[in-house]
Amino acid sequence: MRSKKRIIITTLVCIGIGALAYFAWLFPFYVFDTNNFSTSIEKLFSVGYLKTLVPLFIIIGLSAVGIVLIVLLRRMLAKSDKNYRRFADVRTGRTRGKAPKQKTAAFMIIRWVVMIVSAIILIWGGLIFGMGISSLSIPVLSCPWNTEEMTNSSCYYLSHLNELFELPIGSILLFFISTLGFIFVLGRVICGFICPVGLIQDIMDRLRRRTNTEGIKMNEKMYNAITPVKWFILLVFIGLCFAGGNFCNFCPAVAVSPILAGMSTSLYVSGFLMVLVLMGSFFKRRAFCTVCPLGTIMGFFHKISLFRIKKDCHSCTECGACYEACPMGIKMIYTEREKTDVTHANCIMCGECVRCCPEDNALSLTFAGKKIYTSSRKKIMSGTDKLPEHLSDL
Repeated sequence: MRSKKRIIITTLVCIGIGALAYFAWLFPFYVFDTNNFSTSIEKLFSVGYLKTLVPLFIIIGLSAVGIVLIVLLRRMLAKSDKNYRRFADVRTGRTRGKAPKQKTAAFMIIRWVVMIVSAIILIWGGLIFGMGISSLSIPVLSCPWNTEEMTNSSCYYLSHLNELFELPIGSILLFFISTLGFIFVLGRVICGFICPVGLIQDIMDRLRRRTNTEGIKMNEKMYNAITPVKWFILLVFIGLCFAGGNFCNFCPAVAVSPILAGMSTSLYVSGFLMVLVLMGSFFKRRAFCTVCPLGTIMGFFHKISLFRIKKDCHSCTECGACYEACPMGIKMIYTEREKTDVTHANCIMCGECVRCCPEDNALSLTFAGKKIYTSSRKKIMSGTDKLPEHLSDL
């Protein structure tokens, strides 16, 4: 019965996503006229630029309303159910008092700096530096409709294969060489360090932690239920163009990158889906990354990436801290007892598993075989890194 129910729910979700894909261009979320700004840095300080930000303000407002409503609903449940209240208090850490402030690992500081700099370059790079490298295609969810970004995003041609193969053979080869080159060198580090949508999701997660709000605890069954949806979205991403549709009409990146670059643009279902992404990533870290089609494609090449997650199985005590900390819910990190390479196709190389591991050298993030970030008991015990909070650090 449970399996049948899961199949029915998954089928309904897939049908809903398919309907959004098919009718995306019929339901405008917010419409602006064609952008009439000149390409200059001054436009970012103009009144007209504020006008282009209106859709983004609407999206943020709707997301905030949705989050508040969910929090209020949970509080109502807590008042009517004492067991739920005790459970929620433990999960959010309210019963344990305020934790001592601890230093952040240097690796995490570097990751945040790279994410912020990458977002600035991918959104305003062409505007700031007055140039663009259109010959390179980076596999990152940065909207190709943004003419102010410094490099092209691979997502456009991967979701418009019919247009890709109409290009000259030289352009096609350059597209695949640059895309695969970045994937080979970086792998899904692109997701954890470079993708602007990833940065937005991490910011939402930080907001949840700052407000001490209970998140959503995902289990293995829930991740398994999401898997068919992920593959369906990938199918829509690659094949929609051949059915006369346009994936960009409901891609969340369209609701962020062009608008922030000061471009007047039209939002369709993408605006509503960006609201869901913001709400989802507030309660569950990297919620969109679990179904992102571009991330799924990069995951196909995870075995050839130069970045790896390595494990010393003899040092591992199977405490499960790595699994609790992983935003992608990768269980094999702590269940693997033989292989040293535990790099998974879903791994975004955020380093959370290494950060929370309490055993020396049990987990390491490596590049070309060299360790660049290693778990350390001394760092955790001395307070230079944070112990995993199984119940509140969702």
